[in-house]
Amino acid sequence: MNTPPFFSDFTIHHIRFTAEATTPILLDEFKGSAIRGAWQSYLSRAYCGAPPQVKAAPEHQAACPVCYLTSRDTGSESRRPFALRPPLERIPRYEPGQRFHFTFSLFGPNALFLLPYVALALHEVGETFGLGRFQPELQSRGRYRLARIDAYNPHARAQQAIMPEGSRTLTFPSLPVTADSIQLRAAQMAERLSARDNILHLHLKTPLRLIHHNQLMRRFQVVPFIQRLAERLFALAANYGQHPEWYQQDALRAFIAQIRPLAENVQVVQDDAAWWDVKGYSSRLKKYHYLGGLVGPIALRADDWRPLLPLLLWGESVQLGKNVVKGGGWYEITNNEQRTTNNG
Repeated sequence: MNTPPFFSDFTIHHIRFTAEATTPILLDEFKGSAIRGAWQSYLSRAYCGAPPQVKAAPEHQAACPVCYLTSRDTGSESRRPFALRPPLERIPRYEPGQRFHFTFSLFGPNALFLLPYVALALHEVGETFGLGRFQPELQSRGRYRLARIDAYNPHARAQQAIMPEGSRTLTFPSLPVTADSIQLRAAQMAERLSARDNILHLHLKTPLRLIHHNQLMRRFQVVPFIQRLAERLFALAANYGQHPEWYQQDALRAFIAQIRPLAENVQVVQDDAAWWDVKGYSSRLKKYHYLGGLVGPIALRADDWRPLLPLLLWGESVQLGKNVVKGGGWYEITNNEQRTTNNG
């Protein structure tokens, strides 16, 4: 079983931002919620002066990147045209001069249309709006400057500086994640796995929060993980691929019928993932949201990984579960590839 034509019309641009604190920045251990909240709040306030009834019109959203992004900021995760990879340091404070990294993964053909607005909003958050908790001694939130911006394709292990150090000119990225790059890495990885008893190492880097049988999945289970991943990819491709007709419910059911028996035969040989119980505060709603989920390493074994690897590799790029726009559900297949970094 191969993924094409499924997902061969779907692309992702990973854009990594390197920020340098210019004042102290106070954050929780899990930083995704604060970054997404500050960016989304600034974006919705600053960029479009149209009245609410105009902003809600589909024809306006098609022409306005800001309203396109903010109008899709409710409902299911698959409506959101991005996912966030947050900084992984569990430290409460960045000091002036200290750098940190986060990545926005932009889905579909509109990614390049959205990128300048995403970048400019993140610049303004750091320079004027602020990030993290309010600090009375500064009379503001923490500040940072964007030091550089890079596009990268983790599957091709390629990187492109689209705003190099010392520059303020943004160029368009040319390293999208595509079905071709996924298939090539899958083939290479399958060969290595077959020489290592087909043990695959999966690292849940940020909280994986999945619902299974109407309950939180507090221990890793292969079948719901694979099924939810297929459902997410089909929904994203239906929204952001070029051939939404490929991803109707009948096609999804047929796809799951193919992969479920394969998932049932995958064995968990080591599970060191643990529940990380974190929360994020919503300034808009004035309350905390529960963001906790499973984090940590897991080792899996299959007789033949080739049918499942493309799906798992796509999942690295789109993330999985609740709160992906706040940084949840980011995982990596490490497989001794020496490719893991702090942020992609």
